[in-house]
Amino acid sequence: MKAHCNAKRLAALLAVAALVLCCLLALLRPRAVTTAAPVDGAIPLPVVMYHHVLGEDSSLLGDYVISCSELESDLAWLKASGYQTISLQQLLDYVDGKGDLPPRPVLLTFDDGYESFYANAYPLLQKYQANAVVSVIGRYSDLYSQPGVVKHLNYSHLNWDQVRELDASPLVEIGNHSYDRHDATGKESPKGAKPVQGQGEENYRQAFQQDTEKNQQALAAAVSQASVLYAYPFGLYTNASEEVLKAMGYRITLTCEERVNWITRDPDCLYLLGRFNRPHGIRSADFFAPVR
Repeated sequence: MKAHCNAKRLAALLAVAALVLCCLLALLRPRAVTTAAPVDGAIPLPVVMYHHVLGEDSSLLGDYVISCSELESDLAWLKASGYQTISLQQLLDYVDGKGDLPPRPVLLTFDDGYESFYANAYPLLQKYQANAVVSVIGRYSDLYSQPGVVKHLNYSHLNWDQVRELDASPLVEIGNHSYDRHDATGKESPKGAKPVQGQGEENYRQAFQQDTEKNQQALAAAVSQASVLYAYPFGLYTNASEEVLKAMGYRITLTCEERVNWITRDPDCLYLLGRFNRPHGIRSADFFAPVR
């Protein structure tokens, strides 16, 4: 019982710390800028970044936690406005010259792999037949897959059985969000893909690759196809991290920089995609105004 309480307390503290850091990073987030297409025929692709989806009366609602009704409002607004959610496979097929994209494509992403995605977001995706990518933190999925672990929707993350069930759905794809580089304090693990202080280039590359491979192996036991997407924790990345991920076969990387992306037949257009973070307390029409 004491171990369970300690696990619950640790999980809750980690979740709160992560949300606090995200809020601080939000203050530094670049303003959304939409520029002209870089080449003729480039297709604009907005990417939406969600995290936690909780009940209407949750005290955690804020910049990185929205309500179920807000998510449903977003899905309804997108559908009514002619936008179509796309899968990663559709995106890759277009870039590879194997298919086309719909007139108004949009990519929905959910970071951190919270259990609230399974409980609250997934049923809404099914209702609206919307595609989405959920990016999983391996350390937390390992924790919440342990027998008897204490859970609460406020802080629990997906266990591996839930990841398997989601992967079986044609609406959901699974991304890599690091195994253990999502510590908001930077004390227990590195903060995002940034090197720790005093870490040399080669040691940094090796450490980043080892963490990515560890989560990649955990995902391989739960998903039907190898993940091709890496969502940077806190949006923090380096040139070296991009080189490592490309060498490992990742074809899509996600930042937290707010901008509309331009998709061409060039595979490099899928790296360092910008995303619009969806906060609580904003009407769908107002949130999507920069996208339009």
